[in-house]
Amino acid sequence: MPIRHLLAATAAAFALTAAPVQAELLSGDTGPVEEPTLIYIGMDSFNFEFEWSVNTSDRAYLYGRGNDIAVAPGVTTVEQIGDASLLDFTTTFVGPLCDAACAANGVGDFIVLRRDGSYGAFRIDDIIYNGGDPTLGTLSGTWWIQLDGTSQFAPPVPEPGSWAMLLGGIALIGAAVRRRAS
Repeated sequence: MPIRHLLAATAAAFALTAAPVQAELLSGDTGPVEEPTLIYIGMDSFNFEFEWSVNTSDRAYLYGRGNDIAVAPGVTTVEQIGDASLLDFTTTFVGPLCDAACAANGVGDFIVLRRDGSYGAFRIDDIIYNGGDPTLGTLSGTWWIQLDGTSQFAPPVPEPGSWAMLLGGIALIGAAVRRRAS
């Protein structure tokens, strides 16, 4: 087999093996939504609903409304949600949402929703409290729905066996090139 064919086959194998498949996500924006309105995210059969409220400490509570709900701690981008099934889900509510020192009002926090094996994520982009009443406000956010039937929001990493096959193929090509050169 000519060396150029071996190189082309290796390049194709590398592209198939090393390039992670992008997670299939549907996304959109929600808001501003007044409290206590239901929030719907997604489209058609890929949708979730949840409710939010504010307590007197200016903190957001989010209620699953028939979905399991969890906070994704330390997450700042949706790609950081690896296997969402490992999160600590509850069937009631999460909150109050705030940073580690409880100084923020939940802006930037990610929640994950689960129902019938489907997963959705919601990032709180803004909470605006209405006037002097700390129990009223509006919430805005960005949402993502996982469409490929997995709990993965990040591209998967190739397995070690795939990398080993790739490196073995490159070594064989190197040996063939060396043998041909001598």
